[in-house]
Amino acid sequence: MTSVKKVTPGGYMTVYLALTVTVIMALCLALIEGCRYRGISLETECVMDIGMDSILAEYHRELQKQYNLFAIDCSYGTESASTKLTESHLLEYMNRNFSLEDVFLEKLLYRDFFAVQAEEAQAVKAAFLTDGEGGEVFRRVAVDAIEDTVGIGLLQQLTDWLQVIESRGLEQQDIAGQKQQIDAQIQEYDGKETTEGKTVHIENPTAALEEKRNKGLLKLVTEEDNISSRRIETESLLETRMERGEINCGNLVPGTAENYEEWEALKQKVFFHEYLLRYLGRYGQEKQDSPLWYQTEYVIVGKDNDTDNLKGIVNRIFVIREAANTMYLTGSEEKRAIAELLGEALAAAMMVPEIGELLAATLILGWAFAESVYDVKELLAGEKIPLLKTDATWHYGLSSALQGELPGTSEEDASGSDSPGMGYEDYLRIFLLLCEEKSVTCRAMDVVEMDIRNTPGNRAFRLDTCIVEIAMNVKVKSKYGYSFEIERQKSYIGSLEAIENTGN
Repeated sequence: MTSVKKVTPGGYMTVYLALTVTVIMALCLALIEGCRYRGISLETECVMDIGMDSILAEYHRELQKQYNLFAIDCSYGTESASTKLTESHLLEYMNRNFSLEDVFLEKLLYRDFFAVQAEEAQAVKAAFLTDGEGGEVFRRVAVDAIEDTVGIGLLQQLTDWLQVIESRGLEQQDIAGQKQQIDAQIQEYDGKETTEGKTVHIENPTAALEEKRNKGLLKLVTEEDNISSRRIETESLLETRMERGEINCGNLVPGTAENYEEWEALKQKVFFHEYLLRYLGRYGQEKQDSPLWYQTEYVIVGKDNDTDNLKGIVNRIFVIREAANTMYLTGSEEKRAIAELLGEALAAAMMVPEIGELLAATLILGWAFAESVYDVKELLAGEKIPLLKTDATWHYGLSSALQGELPGTSEEDASGSDSPGMGYEDYLRIFLLLCEEKSVTCRAMDVVEMDIRNTPGNRAFRLDTCIVEIAMNVKVKSKYGYSFEIERQKSYIGSLEAIENTGN
């Protein structure tokens, strides 16, 4: 009989599998935890970007609608402005994106693998619209809003006009003062006796024109009923607050100094002024829902009412036109000869031939005055007038000018809207270039503030609470023990800058 030996199996396989499974499980758990860590990091970056985009999407709607400017009003319609409100908005947006509350049956079907929450947000840097030297940030965003639509040819044309005005001193000449001196010299002969014993009686041929001048130039060139009499209170506007040191200041200027240096100063000024002419009201293109109708005139003159601002512009235009017209008359042999001949005839009639030259001079200046009144009236009506007249573009004859026809029937009417020359808007361009840029910028910001405040819900609006570029630092924590700190900087006028993201 054969015996069978029973073999008992060993336990080495069980031990091997146990050791292997332990290593595999540790590896899997490490991989899962690594995925959690990197997933939290990636989700934090994505949610931060979405949150910053959401903050920028809160731009002030009325500011964009009226002036094509994008900025976050950190007061959010309240009377207290602080970046704290912007920080809380960012936390709200981020935590809403971290949450799974909007997922269908999220409590039954899902478990939050990351469990992340934004705990603290801080605005570490901010640039307000009023920041920079004399409103540099405001000018920058305004230029960005219009730069692509302005032709470079305008810059050359303005340069040519400005060169003529400055080289010939058209704005510095006091033609009215010169005429008063000449008229005073003529008047000295009144009442004197001639060698024949007769009393001299002087009648100045331009007396009627001087009476019209003394009534005010503005009344000569436009109907009083057409002039706005609106007035504003400047105490609460930005320029006054800036003088008192009561504006918010940021700690970030968008762009780099190198970018600013690359811009030609004149080009930057012209583009900024074109922005103002496009978005601000002026005579002939009034913004009738605004506290001031003649807003561009306010930027140049700076008075608190429309009448004085328009009067200031009209007077400045008249100075240029009168100087240019006087220059033309003195340089025209034909017209100067007419004035001299008439002056000598009048002097002989009044028995004082020695004042012939003085009478000829006052006739030329009176003639230039009459032509200038016509020019300014045409400009205000939307016509164009050549900066320097020629025989073909001169309007008045001497007889018409002396009769005080302002304006009257033209003897040589060659002007019109199709004639080459400068319009009223072109003179505003020149005056803007001649103004101090800080004053122009501050008054322009005054206009923006007053217009926005004139709309519903914006009574307390201030430009120095409007952010155009902001850098935010956010601390994020997961219930699994991970914490992150992330920083993003975003702007309406530049590309995304430095990104910092550290985890621990």
